[in-house]
Amino acid sequence: MYLKQLDTVGFKSFAERVKVDFVPGVTAVVGPNGSGKSNITDAIRWVLGEQSAKSLRGAKMEDIIFQGSDTRKPLNVAEVTLTLDNSDQQLPVEYDEVSVTRRVYRSGESEFLMNKQTCRLKDITDLFMDSGLGREAFSIISQGKVEEILSSKSEERRVIFEEAAGVLKYKNRKKQSEYKLAETQENLNRVEDIIYEIEGQLDPLEEQASVAKEYLAQKDRLTQHEVGLFVKEIEDFHHEWQKASETLAAKKKEAENVQFNIDTKVEELEYEKDQVRQIDDAITSLQESLLVVTQELETREGNKKIYHERLQHFQENKEKLTQELQTQKDKYEKTKQALEQERQTLQRYQKERKENQQAMKAIDQQMEQGISDIEENIESLKSDYIELLNQQAAKRNEKGSIEQQLERMEGKRSWQSSKWEGLLQERQEREQKVQTLEKEVAQLSEDCQKYATSLQQIEQNVSAEKQLYQDMQQKLYKGYQVMENLKSKKELLQELKEEFQGFYTGVKEVLKAREQHQLHGIHGAIPELLTIQDEHIEALETALGAQAQHIVVDDDQSARNAINWLKTNHKGRATFLPISSMNPRSVPHGFQQKLAENEAFIGIAADLVSYDAMYENVFRSILGNVIVARSLKDANQLAQVVQRKYRIVTLDGDVVNPGGSMSGGAKKKSNQSLFTRDRELQSIEESFPIMNEELQIMNASCSNKMKR
Repeated sequence: MYLKQLDTVGFKSFAERVKVDFVPGVTAVVGPNGSGKSNITDAIRWVLGEQSAKSLRGAKMEDIIFQGSDTRKPLNVAEVTLTLDNSDQQLPVEYDEVSVTRRVYRSGESEFLMNKQTCRLKDITDLFMDSGLGREAFSIISQGKVEEILSSKSEERRVIFEEAAGVLKYKNRKKQSEYKLAETQENLNRVEDIIYEIEGQLDPLEEQASVAKEYLAQKDRLTQHEVGLFVKEIEDFHHEWQKASETLAAKKKEAENVQFNIDTKVEELEYEKDQVRQIDDAITSLQESLLVVTQELETREGNKKIYHERLQHFQENKEKLTQELQTQKDKYEKTKQALEQERQTLQRYQKERKENQQAMKAIDQQMEQGISDIEENIESLKSDYIELLNQQAAKRNEKGSIEQQLERMEGKRSWQSSKWEGLLQERQEREQKVQTLEKEVAQLSEDCQKYATSLQQIEQNVSAEKQLYQDMQQKLYKGYQVMENLKSKKELLQELKEEFQGFYTGVKEVLKAREQHQLHGIHGAIPELLTIQDEHIEALETALGAQAQHIVVDDDQSARNAINWLKTNHKGRATFLPISSMNPRSVPHGFQQKLAENEAFIGIAADLVSYDAMYENVFRSILGNVIVARSLKDANQLAQVVQRKYRIVTLDGDVVNPGGSMSGGAKKKSNQSLFTRDRELQSIEESFPIMNEELQIMNASCSNKMKR
């Protein structure tokens, strides 16, 4: 055997993988101080199992890992592999070449490998013991080691010599054998002590055995008497069953009558619903009539305002025409007076003309009388005549002007007369129209009053309908909120049910495996297989306790398969109840009769739950001998009746145990129970369609009212 090869990486100064081959002969490693020559011997010592960091010139084991430099990062692992040629089979292994590897991580973890197979440090130490390659062997001498060997004590040098002589291995085996012999002697001493203790218990055990035999004999007698009693109870139960059957037949007949009454009520309800629909149709038609009447009322109101404006305009026109007529009358009187004055002036002018004509005749006579007088006066008369002619021309012009003015006034008078007649006729027509309009306004006012009364009634109805609509909307919104809450609660319960929340880890994993068909013969956990009434939940939960987490299976084989599956997959623990192996328990009939006479007695726990008939033995086994009472005081009374032999639970969850001990107090309230979760989920699922239908009806009603 000889050292063949050394591989190091990450050990002290060896950042890169370094491979050192040792050929037959002498191999020397030379180099300056600090180049890492000693690190090679330290690597060999370390891979052979050195555990002291000081022997490796370090403070702790992590110091042997490459710490890094200016150009390289530190490493996280150090590894050394030592390869030996074992062709002479000096090492007790079957390989011609043996490689030993040791790794250490900066986290403190370490590994030993032999021929790339994981092994222990002890395996490596035993392998190289007496081979001359031990970590303390003389074959590895580091700096200062010679002086240490020479100055060491004789006992320490003796170890080196024994290692070199090959007897150290046998001395170690001797020490281990002596240690095992000492342990065996201690075990023998302990066995003798146990034998001594057992010998002192033999006499009492013999007495107890005789008592047990007597108990078994008495138990056989008791069994015989109980069999007879059971026969009598079976006969009594059969008689009671017959009575119950007769009562059931009567109840069925009553149920048929009740069902007939229910059908009748349902028909009446349908009739009432038809009536309600008819009323809704009538309300719809009234709403439409209200809309028509409202529109007509608005039209009449518009016409009324128009007629009032027209009447006001007619009144204003009437006043204007009356004023204008009065003005025309005044003008007519003034014109008439002016015409009369002009006529008087015309008469005066005509009279003056006659006088002038007479004067001209007198002048002619005078001319006839004497030309002299005429000649004398001719000049003056000429002037007078010219003046008279001028006056006559002026009067003639004035007369023509007056005649023209009279003609104009006469025409204007005739126009004003015709206009006045037209105005009078128009006034009469308008007065007639005003009277007609006043009648229509009076009729419209009367109709308006009627419509106002009807409108007030309709507005009251509309207000009531609006209030009803708002109430229905609020109810609808509340219904939607309730639906959302129920939906969230349903999803939560569904998730809890699917994830089997509330069960122990092992129970949960078995139930999930059942759903995934990984396990067979699994019926389910106790809460999945029974139904409890609300008033009995607290008592039955207390009575079951941890048994509520038990799982019912077909037989013992199914239970063993499930337990092996839990072990193999490390999924926890669970308790299984094989249907084929469970034995029912019960309270004796005599005690039951005494309990039935007490008002505090609610019943036997197994009788207060509902389950499939195939699980009779299972639930009779865990609940058949549990008594349910109303209160803790009542439980104490019942405990005296049954001589404190059976467990009694109250409706509040208090317990009186066999022997007389009691437990109870306040229990932390929980919103969810394994026994109520499925029932609550079923109740929510059943209420969903009903509530959804009601909400649709309410939504349709709200939509109809909104359209109205």
